[in-house]
Amino acid sequence: MAHTTSIAQPQQRLSVRRTLAKHPLTGYFVLAYALMWTFALPLTLSRNLGVGLLPYNLPDGAANALFLLTTFSGPTVAALIVTGLTDGRGAVKQLLARCLQWRVGIGWYLVALGANLLIWLLSYSAIVGPRLLSAAVTHWSLLMTTFLPFVAIGMLIPAIAEEPGWRGFALPRLQRRYSPLVASLILGTLHGLWHLPALFTVNFGPLPLANLLPFVLTAAVATVSYTWVYNHTGGSILIAMLFHASGNAATGWLTALLKDSGLPVPHQGLAGVLAATGWINVIAYGVAALLLIVLTRGRLGYAPDGMAQSTDARTITQAA
Repeated sequence: MAHTTSIAQPQQRLSVRRTLAKHPLTGYFVLAYALMWTFALPLTLSRNLGVGLLPYNLPDGAANALFLLTTFSGPTVAALIVTGLTDGRGAVKQLLARCLQWRVGIGWYLVALGANLLIWLLSYSAIVGPRLLSAAVTHWSLLMTTFLPFVAIGMLIPAIAEEPGWRGFALPRLQRRYSPLVASLILGTLHGLWHLPALFTVNFGPLPLANLLPFVLTAAVATVSYTWVYNHTGGSILIAMLFHASGNAATGWLTALLKDSGLPVPHQGLAGVLAATGWINVIAYGVAALLLIVLTRGRLGYAPDGMAQSTDARTITQAA
């Protein structure tokens, strides 16, 4: 019986490798969802930390452990597993090396740090009023005391746990199969839906039901900007991580700016609905995506040869 088991295990591992080799993207997304959802769902279903569909409360120790596992499992872990099983250790080393690919030109650091700030500032100025623009100038110190610290935290939670997977693994393969725009919308939608269990927990939300569709749509259209930055930086996962961290940090900066300046966000009328439900975010990132699509004629900086090199286990492409 032991002899049969010892034979079956290598055969099973070989079968998994063959399946992943044939369907690496499908395998990646299934694993990214399965890993995170496995740890998030106990939080989501609990009475004290989630929606209470199951009659149990999680103690603090278990809740904290599940929170950490939810945060750091998923996209990056899935990318490392699938890459290792299908392409070997050399490809894993290359994937990790792209997380340190920093020679991209100072301009792209400014884009990665500033683009999300600009999008949030302009969009909320449209509903709060032009005084928000002047408040951003007079309260410039918030960039140092709020925004940059949030960026530093965001590089660890959640950027490093997500971007090697979303941008490092999935995006290059999607762009080889589809156009950059279609690849972005597919990836962004799956990225948004991936968050669903976490959004119903006290740690990450809970997000009102009216905000779910805007959240997913924002993730979908915002990914167009990610793709543009990623392609123009030669597939730098580091810059994708910085862009992700700055996007999250921009929300904290805007909250602090509104509070310090005493400018109220509208709660009534169309402006109030857009702000309360998150549709203003869909519009803002949708406009940014449309501009990039028009300006790049839909290519979003994609160069097939350059992207092939950036994902080659033997070559680290540095952006021009």
